[in-house]
Amino acid sequence: MNWKHWTAAAVLAALVAGTAAPAAAQLSEGVAAIVNDRVISTYDVRQRAHLLLVSAGIQATPEMLQRARAQALRDLVDERLQMEEAQRFNVNVTSSSVDQRINDIARGNNTSVEALAQALAAGGTSLTSLRQQIEAEIAWQRIINGLYGSRVRVSEVEIRETQERIAANATRPNYLISEIFLPANSEQEFAEMEAGARRLIEEMQRGAPFPLVARQFSQSPSAAAGGDIGWIADRELAPELQPVAERLQPGQVSLPVRTPNGVYIIALRERRAGAAAGSSTLVSLRQISAPAARSAALERVQRRVQGCAGLDREASSIEGGSVIDLGQTTESELSPAIRARIDGVAVGAATPVQVSGEQASLLVVCARETGGSGVPSRSDVEARLRDAELTMLADRYLRNLRREATIITRTQ
Repeated sequence: MNWKHWTAAAVLAALVAGTAAPAAAQLSEGVAAIVNDRVISTYDVRQRAHLLLVSAGIQATPEMLQRARAQALRDLVDERLQMEEAQRFNVNVTSSSVDQRINDIARGNNTSVEALAQALAAGGTSLTSLRQQIEAEIAWQRIINGLYGSRVRVSEVEIRETQERIAANATRPNYLISEIFLPANSEQEFAEMEAGARRLIEEMQRGAPFPLVARQFSQSPSAAAGGDIGWIADRELAPELQPVAERLQPGQVSLPVRTPNGVYIIALRERRAGAAAGSSTLVSLRQISAPAARSAALERVQRRVQGCAGLDREASSIEGGSVIDLGQTTESELSPAIRARIDGVAVGAATPVQVSGEQASLLVVCARETGGSGVPSRSDVEARLRDAELTMLADRYLRNLRREATIITRTQ
């Protein structure tokens, strides 16, 4: 099954084989945890653990089910905190909203709601557990959008710089990659995450689809898209991941890779060579020409030019002056001489005056637009940056809720 799990768990200790007993194994029958006086039952934990494994395409063996319970417990604790916030802000999620999301899940899997319920039941869980997960997800999204949605602003500078960085990186080797990220801070957590990552790789080798595993286990914002981060240049990857991506062949999945912030598993879907420099940058140019004897007057124009509006008037102020519209083209299609003249010249500014024989000229950069098939549109970049900011704020908010809450887990 392929459904979105918006609040992927931060702890994968449940997946490690080893000496430390997972939290779920320590739970007494009946009560698994108490969150601010609200009970999470062991039944809830078992149901969610089955849901996690079914939706990730992982076989619910006794061992894997036992190891999944700690993650299920963490998810349920987070959802209790999220639903408490929903009550505090009077956020009400209607049954019809949940029904619509379930219908979308069923359609996305080319099945019906009835068949979805049967598949869940066969996997040892129920539609009720899925409904509870979706209800918390919708409520949390509304809270975050209500608190931060109108406050998150993406500037034109951020958008332009991001597009320019992507365009610059387009000349580097590019990889189409999916990722699974498991965060870790301490040496113990790193050991647990690496062991958990190896367990996930084993399950994928048995047939569990990478996107479904990423949706349920990855802590990266890309988890909602099944780990898909799209095309990325080698230098945009973490330094630890660059040589790994370089060695992988399309269709291969890496071993666990430790980085300063956690452990990654990456899957290489495709690779491509870098594009030619300037092939994705469009420039619009206009040229003012005048007799070489009037180069001093042309230099005065060069100093006061602020955009392409009014260039005809400026040219007419110089005896023998004229304007030529050079149109729009990619930088790679310009002659080396012109590329050298406009290199580093800001949009709206003019190049220094150049005298050639009896003629003097300057070029004005009317527009410079990052484009090309490898560069996202302005709206796509804005959406990505906004989503990343909202995700960061949501994670910080949830961490604060955990820190301030009274959370008691029951032990044997």
